[in-house]
Amino acid sequence: MIIISGFWMIQSQMYATMPKYVIRLIGEGASPGWYANVNPLVVFISVNFVTSFMRNRTALNSMLIGMFIIPFSALVMSFGNQIGLDTVLGMHPVAFMMIIGIGMQALAECFISPRYLEYFSLQAPEGEEGLYLGFSHLHSFFSFLFAFGLSGFLLEKYCPDPRLFMDTNGVLDQARYAMATANAHYIWYYFVGIGAISAIALIIYSHVTRKKDAASN
Repeated sequence: MIIISGFWMIQSQMYATMPKYVIRLIGEGASPGWYANVNPLVVFISVNFVTSFMRNRTALNSMLIGMFIIPFSALVMSFGNQIGLDTVLGMHPVAFMMIIGIGMQALAECFISPRYLEYFSLQAPEGEEGLYLGFSHLHSFFSFLFAFGLSGFLLEKYCPDPRLFMDTNGVLDQARYAMATANAHYIWYYFVGIGAISAIALIIYSHVTRKKDAASN
């Protein structure tokens, strides 16, 4: 649960960091709610294909693929503030890279979420599958508890509220605000690190459990 919480810490940034990040860098006219819709759309289109493709692979192998996709999704999100172009395919680069990153997160979810529940149910004693599956969702508690707190800290540090840079007449000091948000993409580097650590931890977990299974057999 703790290892998979690393995935959900990044996934939860679609609600914690992404809306304010997008609005503060693009402007009030941005529509982050529409970007979030990319996630269920990609899951709807891809989950059946992914689960069919991975049906002969173990649940841990499927989860490992998703865990290696997720840090790259956060890395892609960081590119929007670095591209240096006015638009990409008619969209603001921050919006464009955010949509690509959210799509990658959704693809990772297709590899992780169904097989995680399958794996958890297989650990349950007979007749206690429902109890175990209920506790499996504790990852949401762990991930959201830390992810939203971390999001607030990172936004304040790297992508602060533009109202803090307004004069008494409510006019934004563009130069000061540009300097304050020049490293806004650093926010996503933290989540790249969290995703990478979680992926490595799952490899170690997989190796240890396989050795134990082999020894018990």
